[in-house]
Amino acid sequence: MANFLLVHGAWQGKWIWPAVSAELTMRGHEVHAIDMPGSGEDMTPFGEVTLERYADAIRKAIVSIGKRVTLVGHSLGGIAVAAAAEKNAQDVARIIYLGGYVPSDGESIDSLSDVVLDKEAVILGMQDDHQIVDTQADKRVARFMHDTPHAIAAWAAPQFRSQAVAPILSPVQLTEERYGKLPKSYVVCTRDRVLDPVLQRVMAARAGCSRVKEIDSGHSPFLSRPTETAETLHRLVTEL
Repeated sequence: MANFLLVHGAWQGKWIWPAVSAELTMRGHEVHAIDMPGSGEDMTPFGEVTLERYADAIRKAIVSIGKRVTLVGHSLGGIAVAAAAEKNAQDVARIIYLGGYVPSDGESIDSLSDVVLDKEAVILGMQDDHQIVDTQADKRVARFMHDTPHAIAAWAAPQFRSQAVAPILSPVQLTEERYGKLPKSYVVCTRDRVLDPVLQRVMAARAGCSRVKEIDSGHSPFLSRPTETAETLHRLVTEL
């Protein structure tokens, strides 16, 4: 069975994963989740948050686990796991993108977002001397969790935090010799209102993801369909 390391996206934290973690554990897997610097319960000052610190946080988690891991990156977490995998390829069994950004060498979340994200509908704007960016509170449910049960969405929406800008703007450096040789899979969220599902498929194909599965969900399948999400991840690491 796999050793999963689950990496959340922008504005969120490891609080998104408990239901999926429980389901994966019941299927015999070892599951870990972390807060990225400046996210969730991590209080790293926003001005000190960088893509490199994201990668380093993932590296430290891998070292703590002490085994090769399957990295799962959701949304912005996609570029974080790519950056970490480049530096720690020997410790990564595979990468699974869950409705995530899949960068090529030299790309950033910002450059990918010019294609795949309706920024005006989601982002409130840069704040605090351009160090952070926030979501529009009144649009979080409609954009991120429109298919999530009301009680769960109401619980989740207030937990969104400001997001440091630097990891969004920073290009990632990837090589074919390290990141390029790792097995990659993609889980498309077919009703996603943040990342266009068609473009999710384009990114998956461009990156050479060997297996692509779909979940009939919005951008937060870990909240709306945790059992199906866990089963999909399980199949991606156990089926030939």
